Amino acid sequence: METTQKDYQAIAQRINQDNHFLQSSSMRVTDIRDGYARVEMVIDEKILNMYGLVHGGALFSLADTAAGAASFTTGRDAVTLSASINFIRPGRGGRLFADASRISAGKTTGVYEVFIFNDEDTLLCSATFTMFFLDDEHRKSHTMAIEEQKKRQRMMENRKSSDMDLVKDVLEDATGENR
Repeated sequence: METTQKDYQAIAQRINQDNHFLQSSSMRVTDIRDGYARVEMVIDEKILNMYGLVHGGALFSLADTAAGAASFTTGRDAVTLSASINFIRPGRGGRLFADASRISAGKTTGVYEVFIFNDEDTLLCSATFTMFFLDDEHRKSHTMAIEEQKKRQRMMENRKSSDMDLVKDVLEDATGENR
């Protein structure tokens, strides 16, 4: 079955909507096709280091996201197995663009090359990522782990809320104030 541009757009939409890290980091998949993805990131104060340049970790995250998106065009979910990045120029500008292209994709792993440019078309980084393709068993355990993490997070939020109610009650008892 041939993958259509509509299928690729569905992959981009899934990544953009379901990945909270992307949303909190001002990243977005803007182009995707067979073996290729482009991810854009807005440069704001949250991703700058103490020198006023884009933090290397933000550049790495952008490259990782682009490689992951390109790997999803195989029709399989994937996670990063290993990566290498070269920081060529300091990160400056208003927007970053990461272009990821497939070098090879086998049964269990794929290798992707990523180049990051700023909005002045200056090459900032080059990176190589090896992605591990998740089979159904790995995908299930990965999904279960995510669901367990969400469950723990909800429990912690509920506990915090209960703790706050208890603190309010204790303070009200100590001060004699009623709600």
